[in-house]
Amino acid sequence: MKRCRRSGYLLFSHLLFLLTILFAQSVAVAQCGVERWSVKTGTDADKNLVNLSSTSATTIAAMRALTAPNPIPANNRVSPTETTEWVINATLTEYKLESDSDYHLVIQDASGNTMIAEIPSPSCVGTGSVFTSGITNARNEFNAKYTATTSFKTANIPVQIKGVGMFDFLHGQTGVAPNGIEIHPVLDIIFNPTSNPDFGISASPTSMSVAPGSSGTSTITTTVSGGFNSAVSLSASGMPSGVTAAFTPTSIAAPGSGTSSLKLTVSSTAAAGTYPITVTGTGGGKTHTTSVSLTVTTSGGGGGTTQILGNPGFESGNVTWTATSGVITSSSSEAAHSGSWKAWLDGYGTATTDTLMQQKAISSTATAVSLQFYLHIDTAETTTTTQYDTLKVQIRNSSGTVLATLATYSNLNHNTGYSLKTFNLLSYKGQTIQVYLVGVEDGTLQTSFVVDDFALNVTQ
Repeated sequence: MKRCRRSGYLLFSHLLFLLTILFAQSVAVAQCGVERWSVKTGTDADKNLVNLSSTSATTIAAMRALTAPNPIPANNRVSPTETTEWVINATLTEYKLESDSDYHLVIQDASGNTMIAEIPSPSCVGTGSVFTSGITNARNEFNAKYTATTSFKTANIPVQIKGVGMFDFLHGQTGVAPNGIEIHPVLDIIFNPTSNPDFGISASPTSMSVAPGSSGTSTITTTVSGGFNSAVSLSASGMPSGVTAAFTPTSIAAPGSGTSSLKLTVSSTAAAGTYPITVTGTGGGKTHTTSVSLTVTTSGGGGGTTQILGNPGFESGNVTWTATSGVITSSSSEAAHSGSWKAWLDGYGTATTDTLMQQKAISSTATAVSLQFYLHIDTAETTTTTQYDTLKVQIRNSSGTVLATLATYSNLNHNTGYSLKTFNLLSYKGQTIQVYLVGVEDGTLQTSFVVDDFALNVTQ
């Protein structure tokens, strides 16, 4: 009888052991996320808009101050927040392995502000992702330092995190920012970054269209980290025949953080086409690059009319233009004049200021210069007498000083469909100007200012 009981006990133990192994194996199979998963892992419709050729330094406070989109698009990106690779120096306070196989990192600044950074599992990254190598790199870097489990563990270690911004839905996540902004995915993580001095380099704008006989400028910005302290020299390559590049200044003085103006001058002999210009920064034994796309237009001093704005209908997403986060969008909530993309300023129903800008050089030999665009205004305001929300169309110089306010539109000008707006800018020939739109909304009822299909026509 004792032998029988022992045999039954052994059989039960073996079965229990096998069930435990099977359960552990089932848990070990990676479970992947659902919400905005394509955006989180780089397989979304806008993945090619993400600029991975350069980084932009930011802070947790600055990221938390961004306005979250409403609604949050499922398979599209909010530019420029979700098309930029950001660099943040902070403290990693705690971390955890989530049920979707992400590493959930809580990072904090010196003032106690927190936000989330996440490293997906490479096994959850789909084919064609633009983030595959970066995610794998970050995951390996983290695994070499820590072992994440399904319970939060404390770290309290300085880190430098590089990755792409992503607005997540709010559902009580530990460490979540009030606007749901995250670094997701993390593409690189450096522990104790003061032992790894380095610098980053970026350009704004990243593309420009210049007519023969004219020039265009882009601001080159360098940022430092980890105690980097060296001058950074600048150079450019990839210019076609007839195009020259000049930096002012030619280098960024130590410690290596600052700006320089890159001027690309196009002669009358330059051939039309689009050329990738590589800007190289070198200093402290480090070398980094960023890119500026130069389009030489077909018309120059020989006569004719040329439209010189880059990406005038926004169909390339958040390139060429400088805009407030979420302004350049393909959201179906407001229809574009043509195509899918447009610029949508305000429309939140809260106190908001949105801006949209592109800088261009106007040829000194121009005989006619005109700006035109299509405008649609949608409002919930009911007044017929008071301007609560406004859109100003301005011309500014290259330093941002207002030269003229061409028009001011408001909730009183709301219209069905789009209307064409045209302005004469011949008085600005020979100057580098900014076409600058400012939308200001008060804190009550919403007014949306939607613009599309710009043209800055220059006749020689």
